[in-house]
Amino acid sequence: MTAPAARPYRTDLSYFNARVRGLRGRLLGNRDYEELVKAESRDQVAERLRSTAYGHDIEAALARFGSIEEALPAALKSNLSDSFEQLWKLAPEGARPFLKAVFSQWEVFDLKAMIRGISRGVGREDIRDVLIPAGEFDTAALNTLLSSRDLQDLARFLYTWGSVYAKPVSRGLPAFLRNGRTAEMEIALDRHSSEALNSALEGEWLDARIMRGWTGMRADLVNIATLVKISGEAYTAEGAGELFVRGGRALRKNEFIRLSTLSSREELFEALRGAVTEPGISGVLDSADPRDPALLEEASEKALERRLAMIAVSEPLSIALGAAYVHMKVREVRNLRLIFRGKLFGMPEDEIRKLISLPL
Repeated sequence: MTAPAARPYRTDLSYFNARVRGLRGRLLGNRDYEELVKAESRDQVAERLRSTAYGHDIEAALARFGSIEEALPAALKSNLSDSFEQLWKLAPEGARPFLKAVFSQWEVFDLKAMIRGISRGVGREDIRDVLIPAGEFDTAALNTLLSSRDLQDLARFLYTWGSVYAKPVSRGLPAFLRNGRTAEMEIALDRHSSEALNSALEGEWLDARIMRGWTGMRADLVNIATLVKISGEAYTAEGAGELFVRGGRALRKNEFIRLSTLSSREELFEALRGAVTEPGISGVLDSADPRDPALLEEASEKALERRLAMIAVSEPLSIALGAAYVHMKVREVRNLRLIFRGKLFGMPEDEIRKLISLPL
């Protein structure tokens, strides 16, 4: 597991960013994706990937598993984990808290995926398919957490490790045991992660301002996701206020509480579109569907990536370059999983194209 980092401090990123440019140069482009989508079979997908940065991982996985159905997903996860470990080692110590901020997004994603899956009796292999080894949760840690018998067992593992996520998971357990709801656990995880990062990212130099702005946008998106989750649940003003994440700019606490009283998601989205003027966040609201919270999560991920990618262009010597790479690499591995599974199940090319997310 990646060790936690202390508070950030000003540091020279010239060597780090030069190495990150090398890593980004190995990412696949639109033409590569089109060739993979047009591949005639899963074996042809694997064969084409052997000539890319994934080649070594595919060969190693084939030696372990034998069948390409098992080997390719393992190779993709191995490559992702190794890439993030390399990024962490390359980063100067003073810049690591900024990377930790981005990794934490995927740590929370993994925990929420496991919480949802375990609570609903989803097969462990199916849960494993969607996990992203990053930060505190590398592949070994994720496999250990997936061995949990239930959510109480998952919380015990986190406490044993001294994980910062142990308390928020445990905080939501009583509600789950009463009514089977996981929303309280998910909200507690989002709130803990966002507020811990906002308090840790101090400083007035460029990199600190960039990442504080990014974590502030993330806090706003978390608050919007929370409003969607509790829509129609008749929370009191005090109860809703306890769920609010500080640090954002698009929504103040009193506005959050007011919006929590709206009775339907459609009404909520309409009110949010009128209340939120920040372009990146209003774009999320325009592209998401009130009936599908998963689409809101997906649109939020893209907006956070887009913010870092745009800053990386205007400030090429900043931490935004490495932070954006984390998002880019996750998106690439997800795309490759989707293409491979599409070929595995005979999905038409046009359907695969609709599912993948091309580079920004």
